[in-house]
Amino acid sequence: MLRLSANLDTLATDFALYPHTSLLFTAIRLDSHPLVRPLIAHSDSTDPVLLVRQQEQGNVLSAGVAAERIRFYAPWVTLDPRPVAGVEVAQSLTSLVGELARGETVRLDADVVYSHQMTLAETLTVEIEPAISSPVRVHTLSTSEIVARFNEWRRRGARAAADLISEVPHLLGLAEHFGTSDTRFTGLESLAAERGIDGLVLLAPPNFSEVTGRAGIGDCAVWIPGSDQVYVLTNDAVHGGRYGDAIGEYPSLADAVAALAPGERIGIEEEFISVGVAGQLVDAGLDLIPASIDLAHWRDIRDHEDLPFQVIAARTSVYAIEEALSWAERKIDAGDEFTELDIYRRYVEFIDEFKSDNSIDLEIEPYFTNLHSSNRMLFPGPPVDFPINDETTCIQLDAGVQVTIDGVVVATSDMARSLPRTPAAKEAYEFFFTVVREGIIGQLRPGVVCEDVHEGTLQFLAPHLPRMIEIGMLGQDTDFDGIYRGRNVGHLMGKQESFANELRPGYKHTLDIGSFGAAEIPWRYGDVAIGTEDLWFIGRDRTFILTQRDRTRS
Repeated sequence: MLRLSANLDTLATDFALYPHTSLLFTAIRLDSHPLVRPLIAHSDSTDPVLLVRQQEQGNVLSAGVAAERIRFYAPWVTLDPRPVAGVEVAQSLTSLVGELARGETVRLDADVVYSHQMTLAETLTVEIEPAISSPVRVHTLSTSEIVARFNEWRRRGARAAADLISEVPHLLGLAEHFGTSDTRFTGLESLAAERGIDGLVLLAPPNFSEVTGRAGIGDCAVWIPGSDQVYVLTNDAVHGGRYGDAIGEYPSLADAVAALAPGERIGIEEEFISVGVAGQLVDAGLDLIPASIDLAHWRDIRDHEDLPFQVIAARTSVYAIEEALSWAERKIDAGDEFTELDIYRRYVEFIDEFKSDNSIDLEIEPYFTNLHSSNRMLFPGPPVDFPINDETTCIQLDAGVQVTIDGVVVATSDMARSLPRTPAAKEAYEFFFTVVREGIIGQLRPGVVCEDVHEGTLQFLAPHLPRMIEIGMLGQDTDFDGIYRGRNVGHLMGKQESFANELRPGYKHTLDIGSFGAAEIPWRYGDVAIGTEDLWFIGRDRTFILTQRDRTRS
């Protein structure tokens, strides 16, 4: 029998792998990191191997995991086939697990994410290890108190953001969009009506915080349509005290949900909840309705309500990233040798410097960091102890910060800059700014459909592809359109990089006043990995570029 587990302690002890620091997408996906975490596959007759999404290939190898202990799935979308040449990759997790199981039953440990069970069970025989239940205490929070809490924070953020952009010419008028009404609970009511659900069980930090106004530290929120309160379930008396006195106690989380919900149809975060917890809910007679994408969309389309915090995050990011790369360029020009981690340390220092210089009374810290030298790899990933010197061809710094109040993430950013060191890379980098700011953001206005933005971007790029081939930044035989239709050219933001609302083929969401997100052109080819990405906001009269420091490239 093949057994799959996702235990963080086992990953650390058996593979010396720490996903939240060593891997990029585990750090980015705050609402679904269990979905992209490597799985450990083992049986009585085989040694344990890691099942890893290929987008993390460079990172898992850089972390020191031996290649023979890794099996990859979900091929990485790349313009340059050389980094993945000769690497065996299964088309999907299901096909890889099916190959390893050899027709036998697959057993999932209780910590595996429920989404994997849903997918694998479509074609394979799957059984679940039961989770150990523990008593929970039930607390209540008033929805009016939660909304008032966020509104007070937003007034505080608006003052800081207005000061920050008051002398930035191309952002004049942006502050007029501060102060919109809070629609979090009316949005949930609409979601519940559309999906016909009797309640939501929320454990992922972004969703938990959005419905409680408290930091997600392992507690569970239960929201019921039509209710003027949110239930919080805790199994820790110390943490539970954050929510006031308990109103009841149940033998397990599932028992509490079954008692609180007026019906059996319960929306769950299938990309975050474990199979163990999901199994308990099913055993309690509940019908589980996948809602991860619905909840991500609910966050994304309301992100303009927290625009002041997004402005603070964006302006912090552009300062810290550009200053860190300028520092690196000066060090290289001086003949110094340093490492990717040295750049990261300077980047963090510039975050703190920006906060201090602008008297921002909020917590600002890294959300994710993709920082690497092209000499090391073309895959996106966190920095490591790799040398930077005059031989470095390009440095990519694609990163985001998070703004928090009382541990609650109220905004995140996502933008990219690069330090190209070769003539071809420098030319391409300048051109990609034109693509991002004119070819992508230039299309963004109320009423535009996401898939049309992607198609328009390909049309904008088309006449310039021969030049990219001429300077060695694209292969003569590369099927550019075919490859780039496999990835997005941007996405919305909703307390994290959105994986629900992307500027990609086939996605028909219509942008509107208040839509907020990122536009990007990642270009990894030959000896350079270039990242060019800006944050944008669609206003009533025009679209703003939040991560532009002035009207020039920088």
